[in-house]
Amino acid sequence: MTKDILLVIISVLTLALIGGLSGALLAFASEKFKVKTDPKTDEVLSLLPRANCGACGYPSCAALAEAIVSGKADPASCNVGGESTAKKIAEKIGKGKCEIKERMVARVFCGGSNENCGKKFEYKGIKDCDAVLLVGGGDKLCSYGCLNYRTCVKACKFDAMKMGPDELPMIDPEKCVACGKCIVACPRKIIGYMPKSARVVVNCSTKDKGAYVRKICKVGCIGCRLCEKACAPGAITMKDNLPVINYSKCTACLECVKVCPMKTILTPT
Repeated sequence: MTKDILLVIISVLTLALIGGLSGALLAFASEKFKVKTDPKTDEVLSLLPRANCGACGYPSCAALAEAIVSGKADPASCNVGGESTAKKIAEKIGKGKCEIKERMVARVFCGGSNENCGKKFEYKGIKDCDAVLLVGGGDKLCSYGCLNYRTCVKACKFDAMKMGPDELPMIDPEKCVACGKCIVACPRKIIGYMPKSARVVVNCSTKDKGAYVRKICKVGCIGCRLCEKACAPGAITMKDNLPVINYSKCTACLECVKVCPMKTILTPT
C-alpha cells in the first residue's frame, strides 16, 4: 500500500469518526435540552389546520395551541378552522361550550372602478399597486380609491380574492378567513373587516369634500348625511365626510340604501 492511499484511508476514517461523534453529540444535546410541551398542546395543534396564517394574532398554529392550553387564547381564535374546530378544541381541553364570535370577513370599501372613477394618466409600468403609487401618487383621480392592480389578490393565500369584471377586487366571504394579508398589502388601506352577516356597507373610502367627489367619481360619498338622518336606530355617524356604520346597532332596515343619492351605500354581494 502506497503512502498516498494510506493517507486517503486515514482521512476518510477520521472524517467518519468526526461525523459520528458530531451526530452523537447533537442527538444528546437535542434530548438533553429539548423543551418539554404539555401533551394537550400537541393534541390541540393536531386539531388546528396548520395554515400558520397569523389571523389569530399568533405567529404560528403551534403558538396558538400553546396559548389556548395556557388559557391566554380562546378556543375559537382560529378563523381558518371556524366553528367546528373551536368546538373540538373546547371539548379537548375540557372547556365544554365556547363562545362563537361573529365571523368577520374582509371587504374592499371602494366602488371606484375604471368606469366609475377616471384616471389622471395612462400607467404602463409594473402591474402592482405599490409600484403605481410611486408614480404621482397613483393614476386614479381619487387619491383614496382602489388602484385596481391586484396587489391584494396576490397576497391572499386562500383563493378568496379575484378581480371582478369591473376590475375591482372581489372577496368571497365563504372562503375569507380574515387573515388580514390583503389588508396589510393594500397601500391605500381601503380594505377592512365587516361582519359576514352585515346587510349594509359603505362602499367608499374618500375623505374629500362632496363637490370634488362628484367631479371624479360616479359612486363616491358626497357627505350629504342623508343616510345618517334616515337611520332610526342611530347606527350611522359621520367621520371625515364618510358614514361609519355601527353594526351592533344596524337592523338592516335598508333606509340608508334607499336615500343615498350616489348609491354609495349598498347591500354587499
